[in-house]
Amino acid sequence: MTQATLAEQYTEAAVSAASVHRGDPDWLVERRAEAARAFAALPMPTQALRPWRYTDVAGLDPAGFAAAAASVRIDGAVPAGAFVGSLADGAAKVPVVRERLGSLLTATESRFLAANAAKWGADGVLVHIPRGVAFAGPITITVDASAVVNEAVYPRLLIVAEERSEATIVVRTTSGDAPVMAAGAIEVFAGQASQVRLLLDDRWGAQTRDFTWVRGRLERDSNFQVGSIAMGGLLVKQTVEALLEGEGSTSGIRAVALGDANQHFDFVTLQDHIGPRTTSFVEVKSALAGASRQAYYGITRIGLDAVGADADQTNRNLLLSNEAKADSDPVLEILTANIARCGHHAAVGPVDAEALFYMQSRGLDMRGALQLLVSGFFYSVVGEFGLPEIADELSGRVQAKLATATL
Repeated sequence: MTQATLAEQYTEAAVSAASVHRGDPDWLVERRAEAARAFAALPMPTQALRPWRYTDVAGLDPAGFAAAAASVRIDGAVPAGAFVGSLADGAAKVPVVRERLGSLLTATESRFLAANAAKWGADGVLVHIPRGVAFAGPITITVDASAVVNEAVYPRLLIVAEERSEATIVVRTTSGDAPVMAAGAIEVFAGQASQVRLLLDDRWGAQTRDFTWVRGRLERDSNFQVGSIAMGGLLVKQTVEALLEGEGSTSGIRAVALGDANQHFDFVTLQDHIGPRTTSFVEVKSALAGASRQAYYGITRIGLDAVGADADQTNRNLLLSNEAKADSDPVLEILTANIARCGHHAAVGPVDAEALFYMQSRGLDMRGALQLLVSGFFYSVVGEFGLPEIADELSGRVQAKLATATL
């Protein structure tokens, strides 16, 4: 396709026609058209914008990529009354979708999000957990773009957890070695006293550039935990936000990145304390070999009405080679003096020499010692989720990657 032909698929006329052909309900056809209008009006983000300071997306305009759909596989037992499946089917069958879809991550926020809202297709998934329903085990959603070559995919996930419901959801993303651009959107609605655990398991191929947004809205006494394992891809930029609106709500954001060669990881987090007596925790870690890079920009915001807020934000980075680099940019915005605690911590440096010496004194070589230390360093992101099989697998993946990494 020519550049002009590629861009045409994002026009309002093309998006609306495709939506009608897909059989979308009228309200969804109109929302896709609105997203196409936003896409036409929005510029690409530049490094002049603080959340994009460390990532240059020149040349990655979605208009330069044909839109494709990743395949989706869903594993795990779904309780009676719950819905886990196609977002397109859910839009027609589950009334709450019309109210919720696109209300947290709006198409007008970003050209990437506008493209997603206009073009998501078979890789859209809905998880609806009715009031009082608890999933017995995790649900794994595998988004597989291994058949996509030099195209864009727009996975979208809508999670609606009603009052006193509970679920653990693992989103596993994969692709082949061909160039792929991914722009994902995940909206989470945590109802009163609900518990939602979301783990992002990145297994992107070496030439994938991924831009993913996660935003959760928390009602009274709800608990929303997000974990992210970033090891694949050429460029991974994740924005994870928790809006703690309900009194007593709690959120946790944990992310780990293991880089080598020229990999680039960029995490942006927001803990927005809106209601009283809310609690949040952020821990972003990286271990960087080769010439890889990790950037972190995190905001903890305590609103005027967020009395008694308790917030903590941590970013720790291990540099495993002389060429690796990490940037840390934590920010506090506190608008009330009546808080329990609010702090941030950041560290960038090599692995502790005494720890390395101790491990080597027990018979390990340098690489073996690093493999063991980094595996333990990363454990916190999966330990919260109570998924021992993923924790064991993560340790194996860390050791396998470090076995050939440039140190």
